[in-house]
Amino acid sequence: MTRYRFLDAMGDVVAEQEFAVHALALAWAEDDADDEDVQRVEYLGPDGDWRWAGALKG
Repeated sequence: MTRYRFLDAMGDVVAEQEFAVHALALAWAEDDADDEDVQRVEYLGPDGDWRWAGALKG
């Protein structure tokens, strides 16, 4: 499982969650983030650093 964090337009973390599949994390940000305004998704890399997970379809 990989740890993901979801950030708003100000860069504040609005949610953190673990996903087994990268595409599911991006789909959650786009579809299931409820009322959260997710603008960026990052995942915890193997060196303990946060990395950009990819563009949202927005």
